[in-house]
Amino acid sequence: MPDSPTLAVCFGEGMVALVAAAAGPLEDCRTFHRSLAGAEWNTAIALASAGIRTAVVSRVGDDGFGRFLRAELRAHGVDDSAVQVDADAPTGLYVKELAPRADGAVDGTMHYYRSGSAASAMSPQTLAEPRTSALLAEAALVHTSGITPALSASALAAQESLLADRRPDSLLSFDLNWRPALWRGRVAEGKSVVSDFARRADIVFCTRPDAEAVFGTSDPQELRVLFPEPRYLLVTDSGGAVAYDGTERAESEALDAPVVETIGAGDAFAAGFLAGVLTGLSLTGSLARGHRIATRALVSTRDHVD
Repeated sequence: MPDSPTLAVCFGEGMVALVAAAAGPLEDCRTFHRSLAGAEWNTAIALASAGIRTAVVSRVGDDGFGRFLRAELRAHGVDDSAVQVDADAPTGLYVKELAPRADGAVDGTMHYYRSGSAASAMSPQTLAEPRTSALLAEAALVHTSGITPALSASALAAQESLLADRRPDSLLSFDLNWRPALWRGRVAEGKSVVSDFARRADIVFCTRPDAEAVFGTSDPQELRVLFPEPRYLLVTDSGGAVAYDGTERAESEALDAPVVETIGAGDAFAAGFLAGVLTGLSLTGSLARGHRIATRALVSTRDHVD
């Protein structure tokens, strides 16, 4: 359970993941396992597991899936009091199809069913609700991602409000999480939006493939030149990470650990790094903590750590 008085708030969509029980084509799978998913929610659970007091700001449907998600947050020590319940719109979900790999691990492919979800109706009013407003006023760190502004115009407005109204003594963390399918037909707009949020954040995470797709380069030094504004910039791939704190640079290799599936490892890594920053670790210490927590997301087909 969390043991730190420092509060981190994660803002974004939570979803139910229905994970195929066995690898193979979706049409052949008869059994699915239910679990919590959603980038910011995965990060929240991992932050709480690292001893950081954590809350989620979001919206779910007034349905069984929404109740399940809120219960899962509470079971992992995350404050769900600012997760609003929508009486009409459903909780979003996705189905994860698994394909076997030669090394014994599996690759996951996500099939999303989130259009018109309760979370897509997030708006500036969501942030103005009394409980949410109180949490944001107390938070030492707010974490969000490039997924949220892609959900709807109102969700984009909410994220814009989040950055515009944040306290000067709090940190804003932004994980690029580029999802081109969510920006279909407006990719140029999406790249502009996430680039703007990255420039205005204090801490930015991006994978090399996402950076290449959005910014045209995956080279960490070139990315630092393109984005000098964030204090911390982290560029990751399966082999490790390069991190900047101002002009200080550190590199680290991923820990040697068994891999079942990689989805969710980036969210866990971000949580470990953020926990390091919040508890006063050095840049290299925060990187090490990120890698340690990331290994816990690699050992199952769930998206979050236990």
